[in-house]
Amino acid sequence: MNLTRRTFMASAALLSIVRPDLLLKTEAQSWAEEIATAFDRASLTFAHSNDVGFAGFFGTRYKQSLDRLCSQPIDNVAFVLDDVNFNQKRRFFNYSGDISGRYIEVASLTSTKDKPTTPILPKIIDEIVQYQNPDGHFGREVDWNKTIDVAGSTDQSLEMPILWGNGRLMLGLFAAYERFGNEKALEAAKKMADFYVNIVVKRFCDPARMDEYKQEAKGYAAAYVTCVFHGIEGLVRAYRITGDKKYLDCAVTMADFHEQFDTLPVGHSHGSISAHEALVMLYEETNDKKYLDRVVKRWDDAVYQGFVNPGGGVCENYIVSGHSDEGCSEADWLRICLMIWRNTGEVKYLDFAERMLYNEYQMNQWHTGGFGHRYMVSDDKGCFAWGERYAESYWCCSYHGPLGYYELKEYFAVGSICPKTGADMVYYNFPLEFTTPLTLRGEKWQIMSRQLPADANCPVKSVATIAGPNKAEVKFAVRIPDWAQKVEISRGDEKAEATIVNGYAVIDGKVGDELTISYFAVPILEDRRFHAIPTPTESTKIDECVLRFGPKVLAIKEEGDPKIEDLRVKIDENGTIQLPESLTNAYDMTNEERNGKYTFVFNVTFDK
Repeated sequence: MNLTRRTFMASAALLSIVRPDLLLKTEAQSWAEEIATAFDRASLTFAHSNDVGFAGFFGTRYKQSLDRLCSQPIDNVAFVLDDVNFNQKRRFFNYSGDISGRYIEVASLTSTKDKPTTPILPKIIDEIVQYQNPDGHFGREVDWNKTIDVAGSTDQSLEMPILWGNGRLMLGLFAAYERFGNEKALEAAKKMADFYVNIVVKRFCDPARMDEYKQEAKGYAAAYVTCVFHGIEGLVRAYRITGDKKYLDCAVTMADFHEQFDTLPVGHSHGSISAHEALVMLYEETNDKKYLDRVVKRWDDAVYQGFVNPGGGVCENYIVSGHSDEGCSEADWLRICLMIWRNTGEVKYLDFAERMLYNEYQMNQWHTGGFGHRYMVSDDKGCFAWGERYAESYWCCSYHGPLGYYELKEYFAVGSICPKTGADMVYYNFPLEFTTPLTLRGEKWQIMSRQLPADANCPVKSVATIAGPNKAEVKFAVRIPDWAQKVEISRGDEKAEATIVNGYAVIDGKVGDELTISYFAVPILEDRRFHAIPTPTESTKIDECVLRFGPKVLAIKEEGDPKIEDLRVKIDENGTIQLPESLTNAYDMTNEERNGKYTFVFNVTFDK
């Protein structure tokens, strides 16, 4: 059983105030251990994202990201289709399917069958299929057997950008079929998948051409490793929809060939993490654990070697000392954390998804609702500050950002079966504002969640209401965040008895319950690699540390060039850090404020 510091503060001085009824009871140990070791993806029940109501602060941010799809220049059919019909000279037209595919994917997924998210979506889907080449790809005609050209800049390259864009477009066309039943979209998507089976895997996974594959590309977003293996996700999707094993076999061949290039650092984080999303999907279809193991190892390397910054994000270039972030990469990091959780049950992945959501995701989202790029400030240990925003990337990030929100919604509350008792079970993963319908063994349930005002020692408080079959009972499992000192679950004035199981506080719930969930916390310290630092018990100085309170990473506004700031902090008589008023956080900033420069790593002098 995995008992971690989730039930208490890292500071030993505060251990004594953790409520004993939230510690694992001896009589419950056998039951708890069995649950902890029996997490099974197959038993999970997810609500469809479009059926999940999303309200509050983050619900508003999600709506803004979808509204962005209906404003200039994205609201124009000619603009969206330029990367397949070349009707105008817009940016990245050589990435055939990148904008059009992303647009079709997120707009289709977030639509209902009878109500498209955007008014131009049906026309785009109907028109795009006519631009497909006889071999199945979209874009310029190419002699696929000639030596690939990666010597030109991103805007000058041809073959690799086409493969990148086609990988996105294949996903978009499959999404259009799944949402609207559009047979033309399905046929075009299958023809694209056949292009990978008949041409791409043979041409670009050939051991005899390794020298060609290893040549350095001038444009990192047009490199072999970035663009070729991006298509694996679409192949797995093709297998899931058609059941044709040739697509799964092709995906396996590409994934296995990719392993020799699967290293850190690498030029393009979005492409790398996208390939790892495909590996998780391959694991789910093949049950071959080597694919999941590769993803988990890469996740560990990225987190604990400095490729992920304290704000929860990654740089556009998958390097430690990066100079900018990218909305696509942030969405992919959010998504990969969710995907690993659904296959392992380890709550640390949800902790990182939450860190991303409250911090880096908000700093990357623009006032328009779209996503893009901002400068990051780093040294040889990694990023220590957010610089200014410099581009809203409506050619990629403004589609991938809402896709991250869309997938997150399915994880707010997840149904399951208790492996010990066989009882219905619900994982309450994120204390946000939502309404999630769940079906457990054919019965309809609904989990409603709303947030209550925070206070000085309880930065997050929510109310969860359970609706379902008459008099039914359910094991209700509340995730204990890594920042929480303790979690308290109450029915009215009565505190519920909870058992700690693998990072969750589990109680016996029932239909009609209205549970107040209080997440108590004090400010905590981390080093730059996410390791807890005990709160000092006497006056001292700690260099290069991160301050957190609840899910928020704290920062200080910079008027000049960001640097690792010296900060003076008082510790009160209870051993609790008193936060200076100069500190802020991404969640509480206005959109205008988020455009500024902020340091989030400090040299802290503690005064007792």
